[in-house]
Amino acid sequence: MPLYLQLLHMALATELEAVTPIVVVLLVIGLATAIFQSALQIEDATFSLLPKVFAMIAIGLTGGFGALQVFEHFAVLFISHAPMLVHQTWS
Repeated sequence: MPLYLQLLHMALATELEAVTPIVVVLLVIGLATAIFQSALQIEDATFSLLPKVFAMIAIGLTGGFGALQVFEHFAVLFISHAPMLVHQTWS
């Protein structure tokens, strides 16, 4: 497999590794909010949005489960492979 395809595969895997915990937390919060709304028959759209907004703010302030470090590691890896990428044949 060519190096650029390996790096593309690593980029997609890195993205999934960094974003999956955040999406799971928001999914759980949305599900809990939906169950609470259906149990109490609350039809307010703001009530379903605010917990997710507060969770995103909290996740952003705490570092996003290490997402920045995952992207930083990938950037260092990509930059270290840049000379090999430039000198390979692309066909």
